[in-house]
Amino acid sequence: MRIDILTLLPELLAGPFSASIMKRAQDKKLVEIHFHNIRDYATNKHKNVDDYQYGGGAGMVMSIEPIVTIIEKLQHERTYDEVIYLTPDGVLLQQAICNDLSLKGNIMLLCGHYKGIDERIREHFITKEISIGSYVLSGGEIAAAVLTDAIVRLLPGVLNDETSALTDSFQDHLLSPPVYTRPPEFRGWKVPDVLLSGNFPNIEKWREDKALERTKDRRPDLLNKTQ
Repeated sequence: MRIDILTLLPELLAGPFSASIMKRAQDKKLVEIHFHNIRDYATNKHKNVDDYQYGGGAGMVMSIEPIVTIIEKLQHERTYDEVIYLTPDGVLLQQAICNDLSLKGNIMLLCGHYKGIDERIREHFITKEISIGSYVLSGGEIAAAVLTDAIVRLLPGVLNDETSALTDSFQDHLLSPPVYTRPPEFRGWKVPDVLLSGNFPNIEKWREDKALERTKDRRPDLLNKTQ
């Protein structure tokens, strides 16, 4: 998989992809992640990438020309399965979206800033618009990092235990059950006996029950999706 991220602030993205799972995935050649500075494609003297919005109003708008230039340059080099714009008014990111995107080959992510991008970019180049939550960030870089992490960890070979991602929260519209590790007792707080029993059918039933119980308590909206 290859992910190209279009940004005004590539330095914001260096940290999340230079450690832990994201670094290992790149070192193992399971994913290529490339940053592209939109400002490098500005043609004006001062490398401005924003302008006042037509019709007046507060806030600047990202200019159309440098963004279109870089999108078309990359599209000339390879075919992209999705060109995604990270925006608060996009579809809310869900695990199912991450699952689907993890099956793609090439993805391009566009990080917004200011009041957003010129609408003509959205109309003619963007294939999917995604929001990571009902709030506004200073820019799309953090959202791009979140989305990339959620996709890459699903790629075969990225996690040491490939079944781990399949049992994460949201995979079956349920939250994950409680988990425990050694010691079996700490300050009088005991691990549930069933987890120490070695009876794996009973353990699996306990986990299913606890996942359902936790979901009903904390995210009942998830259960509505299965009805």
